[in-house]
Amino acid sequence: MNNPLVFDWTMLAQMISFVLLVWFLGKVAWNPLNNMMEKRRNFIETNLAEAKEERQQAEQIKREYQEEMRQARQEAQEVIAKATKVGEASANEIIVAAHEEAEKIKKSALVDIQRERDRAIADVKGQAADLSILVAEKIIRQKLDLKGQSQLIEQFIQEVGELQ
Repeated sequence: MNNPLVFDWTMLAQMISFVLLVWFLGKVAWNPLNNMMEKRRNFIETNLAEAKEERQQAEQIKREYQEEMRQARQEAQEVIAKATKVGEASANEIIVAAHEEAEKIKKSALVDIQRERDRAIADVKGQAADLSILVAEKIIRQKLDLKGQSQLIEQFIQEVGELQ
């Protein structure tokens, strides 16, 4: 058996068995295994593509949201600015109207005061005229002596003092 030229049938049978095993595995297991691996590769590629697309959509939505938020802030600032201007204008209008009303009330009060003053002066003049007539009557009735005139003047002063 030590002869290297001797043909060993066991080895041939092992080789044939190995080739048949490879052929059998190629027909039965290799195609399904390749199909399964191909399906898995396609599934992973599809998931990666979907994830990439979803990430791009999320970034687009984020940019749109940020733009909308910027616009909303800008509009809010514009509304606040307009409201402030309107408020200031209204306050100024109210102040001007209040000043005008105060001026009207002041002028009306001055007219009323002047009217009452004129009436009081007219009343005093009328009373002074009445008193002058009374004094003149008393003077005419009494004798024009010095003592009578002094009493008449004192009485006139007292009457004028009572009227005030």
